[in-house]
Parts: sequence; structure tokens; C-alpha cells
Amino acid sequence: MKTAVVLSVVVGATLLSAPAQAKEVSQTATIVSMNSVPCGTKGGHKKTRELLCHEYVLRSGSTEYHVQQKEAKSTDLLAIGQQATFTIHKDRMRLQATNTSGKLKDFEFVVVLITAASEANPPSAPQQ
Repeated sequence: MKTAVVLSVVVGATLLSAPAQAKEVSQTATIVSMNSVPCGTKGGHKKTRELLCHEYVLRSGSTEYHVQQKEAKSTDLLAIGQQATFTIHKDRMRLQATNTSGKLKDFEFVVVLITAASEANPPSAPQQ
């Protein structure tokens, strides 16, 4: 009986500590498209204007990630077709890529959608 109690305590402690030890694994993806999508409004009651955010589609293996800027004020653009390294934590993607100025930067995006990519379904053309 004592052995069973000790064993259950050890197993329980191991299971509770496992998430704390888990590390985020970096993955590589290709940026396949970018669109501007509405993400809020700015201004007073008479002069309100719609804010646009960048939404990127990244393909990693057989998965496509649709991610959006956290804030509309970011002006950095990412080049279509380039490779990027990323990690996902909950609904956030931390991305490391070269911006259009040629500088390696860290970006943080909100993951909007995750879908299975297929070769029969090529990435859609960016909207203008």
C-alpha cells in the first residue's frame, strides 16, 4: 500500500513538472503571401479611419499558418518567398526573419488560422 502511494506521488509530480520543462521547438517556414486586413479604427467620432494590419501566410511542411500583426503601427514588411524561423506559444508566433531593409529582426504575430497545406492547393495570390 505504501509503495502504491509513493508511486502515485512520484508519477503525479513528474506529470506536473513536464509542462514546465517543455521547450519551444524552432521550426522553419516560407512566407508565401501577405494581405492587408482591417484590424480596428483610429480617430475621433467625426474623423474615424480604418486601420490595416499585415496578415502573412507561412508554410512549414504540410501546415500553413495565417498570422497577423499584433499592432497596426508596425511598418516592417517581410519579403514573400523568404525563409523564416519561428516558435509558437499558445496563440502567439515569434518569428525571426529578414525585413525588406535586409536586417534580421524578431517579430511577434497572433496566430489567426492553422490549416493543412496541400500541393494541389497552391497559396493564393496577394490581394491588392
